[in-house]
Amino acid sequence: MHKHQKIDIPVIDSFINKFAEMYLKQRSQTHFDFSNFSEQLLYKNLVFDTDALKQIITKNTIPIDKKREQELEPNVLNDIYRSDLGELLMTYYFEEKLSEGERFIIPLKNITFRERAEFPGRGLDAIGYKIGEAQVEILLGEAKVSADKKSPPPVVDSNKDSIYNSQLNHKNQTPIVVQRLSDYARRLNGNDAKILGIAIISIEHQLTDNYNITYGCTLVRDHTCVNSETDYGKMKTHQSDFESGKVHFSILSFSDKTIKDTVDLFYKKVQALIAS
Repeated sequence: MHKHQKIDIPVIDSFINKFAEMYLKQRSQTHFDFSNFSEQLLYKNLVFDTDALKQIITKNTIPIDKKREQELEPNVLNDIYRSDLGELLMTYYFEEKLSEGERFIIPLKNITFRERAEFPGRGLDAIGYKIGEAQVEILLGEAKVSADKKSPPPVVDSNKDSIYNSQLNHKNQTPIVVQRLSDYARRLNGNDAKILGIAIISIEHQLTDNYNITYGCTLVRDHTCVNSETDYGKMKTHQSDFESGKVHFSILSFSDKTIKDTVDLFYKKVQALIAS
């Protein structure tokens, strides 16, 4: 069953703190566990200090926004913190905000493993899964942030890379989905890779009884521009385009601050956490 939901988000200190801390954790996540290291002499005059290493890695994986540091407004297309906050909110929504039976597991986050900290990731914004009684359900997630006064904003269904056009491409071009799931799966641990592997084989061989796809969409808006009736655009009026899969579209709306003000607060908190 398709689902369209709007959630109002009060931009209070606890919200900013929570997602700033989440951002630092995801950006500085490592394949290794620092606790498995012990301080030891590696070379004659070098003691391996794990706390120092952790601080250096964290500091150097968090991007500095030169525009914001100069109290200027970044261009929307180059605003990595705006984009990253949208991805954070989407993954949080699908992993934790939904009721327990509806939640997805998103093993790897784009924010963690993209090649360059200062540039947005390419391709899907999130890939996840959940195990049903008879099927593996795959989440293909697309997130957009828009303060455009148009409803729906162009990022929903009129831009070339809009949510609707991107998701419709996934629906109609299964080799692209198989390719992206394959590239994703090779970075997973054994258990997650096994479950994604079932989906990959099933999609490749059109074993439709074994899997289903949720086309996950998140649009971040604020109280000055959100329209809960029309912002879903074609992802609601043309939802049948995605059957036998399902559309799950969440509008996350800041209830008391603009997107710009919220992202600025988010950025400042992230930088404050690094400095501390």
